[in-house]
Amino acid sequence: MAPSILFEPFAVKSKRAPNRLWAQSMEINSAGPGGGVSPRVIDRYAALARGGWGVVSVEAISVTPDSLARTRGLVINRENLDGFKRLVEASRAQGASLMIFQLSHAGRQAGAFSRRVKAWGADDGIPVLSTGDLRRIEDEFIESARLAFEAGADGVDIKACHGYLLGELLRPSNVRDDEYGGSPENRARLVTNVIAAISRELPALVTGSRISLYEGIRGGCGTAGADDVVEDLDDILALAGLIARAGASFINVSAGIPALTPHITRPVKADSFFQFYHYRYAKLVKRALPGCAVAGSAYSAGEERSLEWADENLRRGYADFAGFGRQTLADPMFPVKAQDGPGSIRRCTLCGGCSRLLKDQMEVRCSFYEKE
Repeated sequence: MAPSILFEPFAVKSKRAPNRLWAQSMEINSAGPGGGVSPRVIDRYAALARGGWGVVSVEAISVTPDSLARTRGLVINRENLDGFKRLVEASRAQGASLMIFQLSHAGRQAGAFSRRVKAWGADDGIPVLSTGDLRRIEDEFIESARLAFEAGADGVDIKACHGYLLGELLRPSNVRDDEYGGSPENRARLVTNVIAAISRELPALVTGSRISLYEGIRGGCGTAGADDVVEDLDDILALAGLIARAGASFINVSAGIPALTPHITRPVKADSFFQFYHYRYAKLVKRALPGCAVAGSAYSAGEERSLEWADENLRRGYADFAGFGRQTLADPMFPVKAQDGPGSIRRCTLCGGCSRLLKDQMEVRCSFYEKE
């Protein structure tokens, strides 16, 4: 039987998650026209709620239709609001999961079919956003949070990881000479301004951010400076503190950039090294921010031992939630099956098929269990 601590409730701000299993945002590239919520998207999240996940993060919802990472990525706006309401209603009808909308801006991770932009960097043909542009993007995040609240979401995750725009701003290599670059306070400004505004205006909404603690690139998050590549977490932990003090109720800890350092983000079967690093990263954030709920990542990589690792880390106080990404595609009923008897679980095999589908801009599913 699964260890009991995983199925104990946990409060995040004013909301109560029924257990400690967190279904991470996994883009399935299945939105309808204009980034609207399609029947497949609704089915995906209703199934996760039925599966008994404590928290369900709804995949990388763009705050703008202009810069998209996926050909069929979700976009939140007034035109698409009814679809998001139906998504929440369908999920509520199936279970008590907390519904968190992950709000994002793809930035330089936008596809060739969309508008690629960046926060800083040498001339490579990608336009650099102006101060006014970034202020407008702040407003887009805040307005998107209002729409998420109107749709019935329990909270929002301001995505600052995996090479997306807000994660790019956090890097030590961000040496912009305006209010969004240079010092830690400036590099975190867009994230902290958004979270502070949401906390003031929508206090009932659980607000947090997913960050990549170490990206594995020169000058990236988790290094000491613009010319460093060796891991040094002092800077990123300071940024996490700024985000928490702005009003974040949770930090969802990730690592790497899927497009550049995928094995850091998604540890593979042949190398458990980064799996344990993910656990350490969550532990360090929890130690630095004891009053903030912390969700750890990479538990899918634990395969048959994933529940064992999750139980141990939560019991030791290294994290408050165990986050699963690829496993949610392999078996959305994972939490229910774990309680009934884990022998019936369809385990993620770490085959990488879902990642290849996403990279190829196809609809994402578990290619191991869901054969065409």
